[in-house]
Amino acid sequence: MKDNHTTRYIIFILLGVIVLAVGIFVIGDNLKSIAGFCIGIGAGLIGMNVANLIMNLYYRKHPAIKKQSDIESKDERTVAITNKAKAKAFDIMIKILIVIPFLMILIDLPLWMILATVALYVFGFCVQIYLTIRYSKEM
Repeated sequence: MKDNHTTRYIIFILLGVIVLAVGIFVIGDNLKSIAGFCIGIGAGLIGMNVANLIMNLYYRKHPAIKKQSDIESKDERTVAITNKAKAKAFDIMIKILIVIPFLMILIDLPLWMILATVALYVFGFCVQIYLTIRYSKEM
């Protein structure tokens, strides 16, 4: 890995600390949702970039393991397994998105929330149709 990756990870860790501190100390009680959002984004930035930094330093000390990891991630079988898992996860998500609007109706949520959930469902199918057409032309 290049040194600019390490620098980028450190910058994002510092950015995460700043956003987390803003969420905890600066934003008052009247804006709790924004404070929670800042805390979540800050913690996510810190956690993700600390993990990336550790992996970067580990791979720098063990280049053979990095090379093997790169080979395995680009392996045809691994890619096929990952794509199949993503497809199954999408199928499960679509089945769940069928049930959620009915549950939302039962608990008497506002119409805009129900329609937003239905829009997600329709969006998923539109993306699926688009990708099916695109891949059928490519393959």
